[in-house]
Amino acid sequence: MGQFEVSSISDNISRCIYVSTIFFNTLLIYLTVYHTTQIVGTYRNMIVTFALLGMWFATSDILVRPLMHSYNGCLAYFTLGILYSTMYGVIIGFLAVQFKYRACVLAKQKWIKYFDGWNLAIWTIYTFFTGFIWASGVQLSYPEEYTYQYLKNEMMFHYGVNVRNVALYAELAYVSLQFVYNIEYRWIQSEDNKLRWKSVCTLVMFITLLTIQYSICVVCGVIMYRRIQGNMSTFSSQHEKLQKQFFVALLYQVTMYITLVNFRFGTSLVPSSLLLTDRYANCYEFNKTFFVCGYDEN
Repeated sequence: MGQFEVSSISDNISRCIYVSTIFFNTLLIYLTVYHTTQIVGTYRNMIVTFALLGMWFATSDILVRPLMHSYNGCLAYFTLGILYSTMYGVIIGFLAVQFKYRACVLAKQKWIKYFDGWNLAIWTIYTFFTGFIWASGVQLSYPEEYTYQYLKNEMMFHYGVNVRNVALYAELAYVSLQFVYNIEYRWIQSEDNKLRWKSVCTLVMFITLLTIQYSICVVCGVIMYRRIQGNMSTFSSQHEKLQKQFFVALLYQVTMYITLVNFRFGTSLVPSSLLLTDRYANCYEFNKTFFVCGYDEN
């Protein structure tokens, strides 16, 4: 299957996912606001906010149309700006806040007051701070002259464009020029077999942020599960059933998010991380678009 055929398939998949995201999130907001009487207060606001964030992220995805291309030891991420990456970090942070809130509802109800009223603004700042950290990591990946030289022939060969004329961020954590050496690289030989510290910092920031946020989700999820399974006898059967439904809905929410969003970034973080430990990472090359069912291997 050719590169353009794969790209066409991925475009159609992206459009279908976008339409589905807008439809189901709009339906969720409508049902939550007008037809659900058992979800009130802070949690209702959280559900509506998360749905709006999902629609915003999906819209930015369909407009920006991000593309990732891997060439030897470099992962080039084509996107128009920081806002798209900021939204990804915001959604991660907000997902963790939802888990914290539900854990407090079940285990420490006296802590719920820290999510009500003006306290909710503090958690909003927390989520946007998470987005700011993620965007800062992306900004560190802004290509340097070394990166432009490394990618220019590859971009011209595959896409027929000058790498300096496209918006991209690039992870080039480690380079050994023995695999790509030619006369054009002689002026940067001094950089051979060296770590690119900006890229290293980017990877460390991404991995640390993801680890912290998902650790919060896991810990709070375990607390909720144990509370539902072991200590719900003090509540009425109707309340117990409602809390189980909330728990299952939250699991579906995080599962869909990881499946449809994190898969794309995970496929770039994992090979990027390997560059830090594999001095022969320059042997490998592949390119693919996000939301794609196949790939075009060179």
